[in-house]
Amino acid sequence: MPDKYRWVVSLNPLSPVIEAFRNGFLGGGSVTVTQLAISCGVMLAILVVGLMLFSRVERTFMDTV
Repeated sequence: MPDKYRWVVSLNPLSPVIEAFRNGFLGGGSVTVTQLAISCGVMLAILVVGLMLFSRVERTFMDTV
């Protein structure tokens, strides 16, 4: 991956996790604590937004299914 597009890959919440597994099993990945912290933050934000949307739609969800 070219260096100028690395920031796009770092926005993916699973990329630091995959890099950590590559580093652990193959010895060829590079991951920092900052990348893992950003990954956890993005995953928590997605979880909170998903829970808020689900709680809003949950009342009428069974009526549409």
